[in-house]
Amino acid sequence: MIPVREVMVPLNDYSTISEDATVKEAIAALRASFHRLVGAWHGHHSLIVLNQEEELVGLLTLRSLLVTLGIQDLAEDIWIKAETWGWYFLNRLREQANVRVKDIMRPIELATVNAEDDALKASFLFFIHQVNSLPVLEKKKVVGILRTIDVFRIIKNML
Repeated sequence: MIPVREVMVPLNDYSTISEDATVKEAIAALRASFHRLVGAWHGHHSLIVLNQEEELVGLLTLRSLLVTLGIQDLAEDIWIKAETWGWYFLNRLREQANVRVKDIMRPIELATVNAEDDALKASFLFFIHQVNSLPVLEKKKVVGILRTIDVFRIIKNML
């Protein structure tokens, strides 16, 4: 099997944000990381979160942002579906825009994979932890990010 190191995205290719930044700032940083290529938008669906010492402390995912902004609540609440909910949605966005990144990020220690591990092990970790990206560690230091799409590329090439 192919080692994770060969398919991960190197750490310096990822956008970063301070753990003290607001959700509003995180949305702007994530949006700025996307680029248009052949008619479609491409980019990472997460940001690397740094503390004041510029150390990596977590990942902020697009999913975390959507949950924080209440998108999940809106999608699941039957009463909101039945009513005009525009006012609720706008108020919720305004309330959540100042939440700090450190309050909603996924801590780096929560789920990681070693650079020497194979992609099969990583695929199990994606499933077990129900995440779409994993920090890649080498000698206990984060060196990259492995995404589910990276593992799917390996699987595609094996078939």
